[in-house]
Amino acid sequence: MDHKRNILVNTAKGLAVLVAICLLRYAETFVTVVSFNQVGIVPNIIAMLVLLSGISAIVGLGRGDRWGFIPLYFFIPAITMFFGYSMIPYLPSLVSPDLRPFSIVLLNSSVLVFSVLVLLKMMDDDVVLPVEKC
Repeated sequence: MDHKRNILVNTAKGLAVLVAICLLRYAETFVTVVSFNQVGIVPNIIAMLVLLSGISAIVGLGRGDRWGFIPLYFFIPAITMFFGYSMIPYLPSLVSPDLRPFSIVLLNSSVLVFSVLVLLKMMDDDVVLPVEKC
């Protein structure tokens, strides 16, 4: 049981590394947001929320805590819808430009489903069902 828990915690840490790589890969976008050179306050607010959720996910998942999945579940759809960035860097560049948006959605959706399965497995291991006494 302890070995299984360590695997799940290490998987959560791997997801934290994936978020960190994504943030580092597209750091120039977030540097622009912090410098407030963009036009409009709404894009700045959205970008700041995405950045904060990514940092929160890195902290939580890096510690192996389940609460780290909450900001991750905001980060993945937001990075996909608002920025069109892939969680897995450079992989979408291997497909033709016509199919690149579809590949980004597919890759990010796969990471999202994988993270949901990891959280469910972490929660499943913590559940202790009461035993009926006759």
